[in-house]
Amino acid sequence: MSASSVVLRTRSDEGGGSTLLAPSVGVFTSAVSEGELVAAGQVVGTIAVLGVLQELRVPDGIAGRITRRIGDRRSRVPVQYGDALLWVSDASVRDVVVEAIAESAGGQDALSFVAPMSGRFYSRPSPTEPPFIQAGDTVKHGQTVGLLEVMKTFNRLVYQGDGLPEQAMVEKVVPGEGADVVRGDAILLLGRSS
Repeated sequence: MSASSVVLRTRSDEGGGSTLLAPSVGVFTSAVSEGELVAAGQVVGTIAVLGVLQELRVPDGIAGRITRRIGDRRSRVPVQYGDALLWVSDASVRDVVVEAIAESAGGQDALSFVAPMSGRFYSRPSPTEPPFIQAGDTVKHGQTVGLLEVMKTFNRLVYQGDGLPEQAMVEKVVPGEGADVVRGDAILLLGRSS
C-alpha cells in the first residue's frame, strides 16, 4: 500500500472543542487514544481507501485532548464521508507544553524546555549565522531559542512556560541541526541560574 497525507476537516462543538471528520469513505484506524494530547500537524490515524493508505493529520489551529473516538476500542472502523472520527477538547498549545514539561521532567531537579509540536529543529536563523543559544548560555523568558519547521513554515521557539524559571543556564541543546523532534521532546536541558 502506498501512503499519502490528508489534513482533516473539523466541526466546532457547542460545548467547546472540535470534532475531526472523515475525509472520505474507507476504513479508519486510530493512532491516538482517549486522553491523549494532540496538536496541529500530528498524525492521528489512517484511512484505507481502495487499497490506498492515507495518513490523517490534525489541521492548523487545533490543539487539545482526545475525549472520544469512533469505534471505542476497535482498531479498524468502516466510516462514511463526514463521519466524526475524534472529539478534541479545547486546550491551548501552552497547556500541551506545560503537561509535556511535567511528564518529561519526571524528577524535582530535572528541568527542560520541550517542543510544543512536532517538526524539524534548527538552532540558527540561517546556515551562515550563529545559533540562537548554546550550552553555557543563560536563557531568559521570551528569548528565541530556535526554529521549528512544521509543514514548510518556520515557527520561532520562544523560552516560556509554567514551571520554567525566568532565566536558566543551558546545559545542553538536545536535538542536532535539522533533526526531527516530536511534541514533548526536550529541546534544552536546563540548570537553575543563580
